[in-house]
Amino acid sequence: MSLKTLLGLGKKLFGKKPQQSPATGKEQKLLTYDEAASKKSGLELAEQEIKNPPVVLKKTKPLHMGDDTAPAFGSSTYDWIMKKGTGKFTADEWLDHLTTTRKVKFKIFNRDATKLERGPKRFKYDSGPFQGKEVVINKEELFDSNLAVFNDAGDLTGGLLFAAKKFGLKLDGNDLGAMIKLNPVNRLKAVEFGGEIKGLDKFKTAVKSGQETLESIDKKYSQQGVFGLVDDLDQAIYDLKGVAEASGGKSALTQFNVRINNVKNNRMLKPEDRTLINKVQGEVNAAAVPLKNRKTYYQGETSYTLQGGRNYTETVFHLDEPIKSNAEILKSGSHFSDTGLKNQVYHVRYDTRFTPDGKKAYLIHEIQSDVNQSVAKSLSKIQQLDGSRRTNPFQADLELNLLRNSREKLISEMDEALKLRQPNKVQAINNELEDISRKLAAQAGKRRGDFDYFPFVEADAYGDHALKYLVQKAAREGVDYVAVAPFNKLSFRQGYKAGNERFYGYASGKGIDKKGRAVMPELMRKLGNFYGTKSGPTKLSLSDPKLPYKKIETDKFSYPDKSKLTPIRSDYHIDAVKDPKKGYKLMFENDPRLYFDAFSIKVTPLMRQTQKTYRSKGGLVVDIFKPVRYNQVWL
Repeated sequence: MSLKTLLGLGKKLFGKKPQQSPATGKEQKLLTYDEAASKKSGLELAEQEIKNPPVVLKKTKPLHMGDDTAPAFGSSTYDWIMKKGTGKFTADEWLDHLTTTRKVKFKIFNRDATKLERGPKRFKYDSGPFQGKEVVINKEELFDSNLAVFNDAGDLTGGLLFAAKKFGLKLDGNDLGAMIKLNPVNRLKAVEFGGEIKGLDKFKTAVKSGQETLESIDKKYSQQGVFGLVDDLDQAIYDLKGVAEASGGKSALTQFNVRINNVKNNRMLKPEDRTLINKVQGEVNAAAVPLKNRKTYYQGETSYTLQGGRNYTETVFHLDEPIKSNAEILKSGSHFSDTGLKNQVYHVRYDTRFTPDGKKAYLIHEIQSDVNQSVAKSLSKIQQLDGSRRTNPFQADLELNLLRNSREKLISEMDEALKLRQPNKVQAINNELEDISRKLAAQAGKRRGDFDYFPFVEADAYGDHALKYLVQKAAREGVDYVAVAPFNKLSFRQGYKAGNERFYGYASGKGIDKKGRAVMPELMRKLGNFYGTKSGPTKLSLSDPKLPYKKIETDKFSYPDKSKLTPIRSDYHIDAVKDPKKGYKLMFENDPRLYFDAFSIKVTPLMRQTQKTYRSKGGLVVDIFKPVRYNQVWL
C-alpha cells in the first residue's frame, strides 16, 4: 500500500473535507509581500509530488521544499530527507537517516547490559547560499509534522513512521517530504497592524480632491436654494474630513459612505453631479484600502511599549483553520480578540529606531504566545513533544489509516494464534492491539490531550520564528538591524518578572542578574553565526533624531531585595517635534543622551532568502553525546 492510496482512503474514512493544507511557495511568500499567490493547496501539492517522479531527481534549492518559487520559510529536514535518494525504505531505515544512535552501557541486577540511545543528527550544506552551515534535525519539527513522535528514551511512539513500522510499509522521500510540507507551521498566516503608512500621499490627494469637488457642488446648490440637498452635502463634507483625520479608518469611512449615498439618492441632484460624486466616492474608498490595517491595539500601553519610535507595528501569526484536538477548535485570542483572528499562535510588536550614523533598526518590544505560555510552564520538555499531554491532529489521517490496516492484520494473526493455542503469541498480539487502539482513539479525536495543541510550544521556538520573520522583512525593506529592547529599558515597567529578564535580557546579551545568556540575544547570536554577520550591543535612538525638540520623562525601578543590581533610572521620549514647544528640550542628532544600547543583529542581503523554520537545537534527547555530522554534496 502506498501513501498515495492512503491519502484517498483518509478522505473516504472521514467523509469530510481534508484539513486545510500548507501554503505553496507563492502562498508562503505572502508573508513577505508577494502580491500574486498560488491557489494550489499544500495537500494537492503533496499528492502531486507523490504521483510524480521523486523530487530527489530534481535540483532544488536549499529550504525551498521542492518548489521553484522561494517560500518565506523552509525546512532543512526536508532537504536532508531528499538526500536519502531514490527508492522506498523501512521506518527503521528512515529513523537511522533522521537520527543518530549509540550503544550505552548500564547495569541491571548487577549485570552489564547495553541499550541504544537516540540522538540528534546534524549535517552541513556543501553548496548554495548556506555552504558550510550546519543544521540539525529538530524534534519539534518531526512532532509538528506528525512524522515521528519520541518518548524520553528516544523510542518511536507515534507519527507516520510509527504507523509504517507497525504495518511494515516502506516509504520514499516524497512520502516524508509531503508530511513536512503539510506541517501546520507552513500554514501560519501573518496579519500586520500599523507599520509604515504606504499609500498615504495618494489617500491625502484623493481626500483633498474629493473635498474640493463636493464643496463646489455644495456651493452651486446653495446658490440655487436647494437647502435639503445642501444639508446632505454639508454632512458628507464633514464626514469626509473625519475620514482624513482617521487615516481611512473603517468606521469613519462607513459613515462617509452612508452620507454620500444619501446625497446621491436625493432627487434634486443632477445626473452630471451624481457622476462627479460617484467618482469622488470611488477614489476615496480605493485610496483607503492600503490603510485599512493601520489600527494598532497596544501602542498606548506604556507598560509594554517604549514610546518614541516610528512606524509602530503589531504582527499576529495565526492558523486560520480548526484544530480538532483542542477544547475550542477555533480559539479566540486574548490579546487581539477584536480582530476576529482565530487560533493565534503568537504576536510580535516592534517599531523603527535609528543609529547615530542614520541606519534603521527594528526594535522588538514584545514577543508573546498566549496559547503556549501555560503549556510551557506546566509540561516538561519531554511531555511537550511525546504525545502524552498534547495531541497533534494534523496529518493524523495518514497514521490512522495505517493503524487501522495494522489492526486488521493483527486480528487475523490473533485468530490464527488462538486456533493453534499459542498463549504467549496471543498475549503479545493483544498488547499490540491495545497500543493501537489507544492511538486510534487519540488520533480520531475521541481523546483530547490535557493541553491544547499549537506549534512553537517554547518561547525560544516562537522567538526564533519572529526573529527570522523580522530579519527577512528588514533585508527586503532596507532596514539595517533588528534589535530587542533590553529589560532595563522596557520590561521592568510590568514589575519584576524573571521570565522577561531571562527572555529579553540586557544590551550585553546577559540574562537574569546580568549573568548567563538571555534567550533573544542568544538566538540573534546563533543566527548571526549562521549568516556570517555580527550581533551585539548597538546604539539606538530614543526618538526620531530629525525632530530635535523632545518631551522627556524618566522611569525609576528597584530590583527585588535579593538582587544585587542597582536601581534603574531610565529616560524615555514621549514625543518629538520639529519646532520649539513649551516643556520640550532641544537635543541634536549627535547628542549621546539621544541613544541607548540594545542587543541587535546586523542584517545582510542573504537574509532576503528563505528562512529556516526551526531553530538549530531541539535534538531528540538532551545532547548526551556528540552528534554524528555529515557532509554530502548537493545535487
